[in-house]
Order: sequence, then C-alpha cells, then structure tokens
Amino acid sequence: MLASAGILFIYTGACKGHSSEVKTDTAVVTPAATDNTVQKAPDTAIVISPDETLKNNLTDAIKDYPGVTASVDQGVVTLTGNITRDKLPRLMMSVNSLHPKKVNNNLTIK
Repeated sequence: MLASAGILFIYTGACKGHSSEVKTDTAVVTPAATDNTVQKAPDTAIVISPDETLKNNLTDAIKDYPGVTASVDQGVVTLTGNITRDKLPRLMMSVNSLHPKKVNNNLTIK
C-alpha cells in the first residue's frame, strides 16, 4: 500500500505544471469574427506620376542644380550631368518626392 502511494505521488508530481498540454474543443469567438468576413490590409497602392506631370515638376526640381539635366520616359526619370557630393542627397529627395517609377542616376559627382 505504501509503494502504491509513492507511485501515485511520483506520477502526480510528474504532471505538475503541464496543464498547457491539456486540449479542449472550445472555441473563442470574437465580435470581429462573427460576420464571416475576411479583413485584409488597407491598400497601399504606389502612386506613379504621369510623364507630363513629372516633366513639368522636374524643371522646378533641378533648377537650383546647374549642369544637371533630367528626362522622363514611361515614369522613369534619368538624371545626367555633373553635381557636387553635398548637393546630391537634396536633389534625389526632390526628384523622389515627385513619385517617379524609378530614378536612373547617371550623374557625375565632382
């Protein structure tokens, strides 16, 4: 009898702390899940400016950078010419803010 009590004690001690392994067949229903719709992430469409808009706005963007020219073809802006290293980040920020599809930087840094 004492031996069986010892085995029972060891068995219950071995199961202690493993309550997370107990599986139940209950489900939690939240209010959002009751309408049977799937919620998707909001659309984060990338806006690409039309070529005409890019051309008009590029004139303003590069006016303070003598020696820099820009062209547009199907949303892709190509920069050519010469620029100093300290002015390049500001120019790139200005051009990217116009929402081109891509910027080809063919500038020579002097």
